[in-house]
Amino acid sequence: MRSIILYLTLVGLLMFFSCSEQENRTFWSPYQDLNWSKIGHFDSEFHTHPGLGDEEYDPHQTIDRYKEEGYRILALAGHDYDIPSEHIQTIYPWTELSTIYETIKDIENPTEDNKTYGEMANEPFQNRDPVALNMVSIQGCEVSAPHHIVSLFNPLSEGAETEDETFQIIQELGGIAYFAHPGRYVERLGLTAEWYVDMYRKYDMLIGQSVFNREDRHPEDRPFYDKIVHILGADRPVWLYGEDDMHYEKTLGWNRDVILLESFEPGSMHPDIQNGSAPDVKIALQKGYSYLWKPSQQYNKRAFNIVDIEFGATSIQLSFDNENQVDEVRWLTHNPGTEETEAIHFGSSVSMSAVPSYARFVRAEIKGSAGTIYTQPFYVLSN
Repeated sequence: MRSIILYLTLVGLLMFFSCSEQENRTFWSPYQDLNWSKIGHFDSEFHTHPGLGDEEYDPHQTIDRYKEEGYRILALAGHDYDIPSEHIQTIYPWTELSTIYETIKDIENPTEDNKTYGEMANEPFQNRDPVALNMVSIQGCEVSAPHHIVSLFNPLSEGAETEDETFQIIQELGGIAYFAHPGRYVERLGLTAEWYVDMYRKYDMLIGQSVFNREDRHPEDRPFYDKIVHILGADRPVWLYGEDDMHYEKTLGWNRDVILLESFEPGSMHPDIQNGSAPDVKIALQKGYSYLWKPSQQYNKRAFNIVDIEFGATSIQLSFDNENQVDEVRWLTHNPGTEETEAIHFGSSVSMSAVPSYARFVRAEIKGSAGTIYTQPFYVLSN
């Protein structure tokens, strides 16, 4: 009898501590800040190349193609080594593309066998007005830091000798940036998760990293991202992005970073153009007010959207429009024991009881036949 009582006591204590552990953990996410009843969904692309090197389209043609595909927010992020920085900065503003062409048309590009920019262009560049196009234009550049980064909201068009120097310059200019195709540098340079973690901790201007490049050049970028998010935790949020890295038509329309805004007004953060929603886009990128739509086939537009996220202290409930287009919702986290990303739960809602004790975040992948939504992390806080 005494052994039975002891056994029941131990079971009760285990249940108590298990419940206490669950009660002492809560979810935190940037999505909690949003008034979902007012949110609109706006497709963006920040890593696309505007015809200064081995590329198919001129700057104005690049804008036109993304406009045709329904994108509302766009940066022309030329390679810094293709930009004659002694003559121009970035390919910006859109309203001065013809002037940029006249400035550089007779300049040789040493990375393209000294062809002039005029020789490489399909035609003289034409101005585009983001306000007339109902778009937000963002100043940007793919900077060789030496690690390639997508640098936004600043005029830098030439990387320094080290990442530290480059990031300091961007920070001083008030810009932000994310790491482009990390898999390239993990493979070529042997960069580790700890290297990225150190950079994130040193520089607030770093907002995240790519998990999809083009169709999917680096599948390992997703588990690598999860490992970094696990190490940093909620103290230093890091956001995920997809990037077309568009040089040719075949690499256009493979990624849509969906920016979540309460209102949309076209413009750009340039003295000669109304700001519109450009400042709000910058805030959204910094705070993680976005998710990634990854089409299953090139050009596929969003077939469904997240229209609400309900948070309890220990639960998350996702709601979608066009629910009949959603085939599966799975929740993932990083397992530090196996060093792999694992699915821990399926369904449109998740409770803390389904989240392993070692998890420092979960993120959702919402899959349909037309494509998949990748959410930003939902962090697990220990109280």
